[in-house]
Amino acid sequence: MELRDLEYFLAVVDTGSLTLAARQKGLSQQALSKSLARLEGELGVLLLERTPKGVRVTRMGEALLSRARSVLGEMGQFRRDLDLALGRSSTQLALGISPAAAAGIGRHAVPRLQRMFPRLHLRVEAGVEPVFVRMLLAGDIDLAITTSAAATDPQITVNTLEHERWIVAGRRDHPVLSHARTLADLAGCDWIYGPMPDGLDGRIDRFFLQQGAEPIRPRITSSSILFGLSILTSTDLLAILPRSMVTDSAGLMGRDIADGAWTTPLTIMRRRRAAPSAFETALIDILSDEARRACHAV
Repeated sequence: MELRDLEYFLAVVDTGSLTLAARQKGLSQQALSKSLARLEGELGVLLLERTPKGVRVTRMGEALLSRARSVLGEMGQFRRDLDLALGRSSTQLALGISPAAAAGIGRHAVPRLQRMFPRLHLRVEAGVEPVFVRMLLAGDIDLAITTSAAATDPQITVNTLEHERWIVAGRRDHPVLSHARTLADLAGCDWIYGPMPDGLDGRIDRFFLQQGAEPIRPRITSSSILFGLSILTSTDLLAILPRSMVTDSAGLMGRDIADGAWTTPLTIMRRRRAAPSAFETALIDILSDEARRACHAV
């Protein structure tokens, strides 16, 4: 059995399509089909069924799925460890981090880790939970920091560090936010809004309605945190951001108008069977400390 056949099998399962999997792996569809046929022939079972709606995993395919992820994850980790031992790579820790976590506790935690290990080379990958699950299972990253505690693959552990408050944020000395104490004080303000993790947008809408206000109708909608922060510091627009993103920011101020009603978990995702390195253990300790500081700041 060849590892690449398992890799192609997982690609088909994850995309739900032979065409998409072939494109993702840079193969022709014919080559991908031959790989799947070779794997099924060697095992003597049907792993995938082609349907008008895409590809369906059979019962035997489901049985192979978790084992294939585990094998490829272990091999991916071994290759990285081998490259490091043989001097072919200086990468010693690979971290996945969601946009909100990156702009929040990540910007404080990573410099602390670098000061602790001056020669450490850290590779940071951006993404969200589903992407990190695949990367962890493939051994491409060691751990991930997210703002969601949703159920994931059974081979992934998810540990919650803290629950972070989200607050109304605006530029330093904002003419309205500087004096605001309630939602009513923000009436008439313009907003910039983006995707919210863990169902937070629904809770925000419900809070506005409970307070007798219409849900936010943003003047600008953006999924770019960098763009959003730039706009906030140069205009009178308001946004709802994690408190760790606003704390210690020279250009922003915030108000907890919801009095703690808007929270999301700060979580660490890891592969269940992977033994943590000294770098991972140190980073987890730093992240825990930064999460406590950010989430309990006055």
